Amino acid sequence: MKRWLAPALAGVSAAFVILAVIFQWQLGPYLGVVLRWVIILGAAGLLAAMVLLMLTHLRKIGSSQKGIIYSLVLLGSFGASLAGGLILGVENDQYLRWIGGIIRPLETSLLGLLALVMAGAAFKLFRLRGWSPLSISFAVFALIFLILGLGFLQGIDNPTLAGVIAFLRRLPLVGARGLLIGIGLGLVFLGLRVIFGIERPYGD
Repeated sequence: MKRWLAPALAGVSAAFVILAVIFQWQLGPYLGVVLRWVIILGAAGLLAAMVLLMLTHLRKIGSSQKGIIYSLVLLGSFGASLAGGLILGVENDQYLRWIGGIIRPLETSLLGLLALVMAGAAFKLFRLRGWSPLSISFAVFALIFLILGLGFLQGIDNPTLAGVIAFLRRLPLVGARGLLIGIGLGLVFLGLRVIFGIERPYGD
């Protein structure tokens, strides 16, 4: 019985959310209540995971394991951001500027590093697999969107070119929506397999 309790609750909750989104006029007020409960439970789970992570790094520091400097940096940055949020408040402008001044350079560096890694992986893939219509089209579209992202063509005063650029800029949105629809359908079918016992990721 206990083994079926969690999947049954997850299935009923997911079905209710889907029905509430479809029939918003009738079930809309109840959807807000369910979403608030989801936020509360998600926040509690996130808090428990953060505490577990901090305890793990504290044990790592106490046992003087290798890589202790990373644990010290993690604990120090977490403690400083937590103290700032508790003292100043998470909506304080000074606190937000301070956090943003740290996070934005880190995110920019990470994205730049990710771009270099992906470019290196693409060149390696082209070298190993050779040039095919799929790889050539991927390289061409990657180059086109790179040029569009850098803004080289936006300064040209040409209505036809502006229309083409606007059309090309909509293509990633269409692809992203199709990807999200595919992910959503996959999650629905995976959830159904878990509910009916075909998949047992939670153990026997």
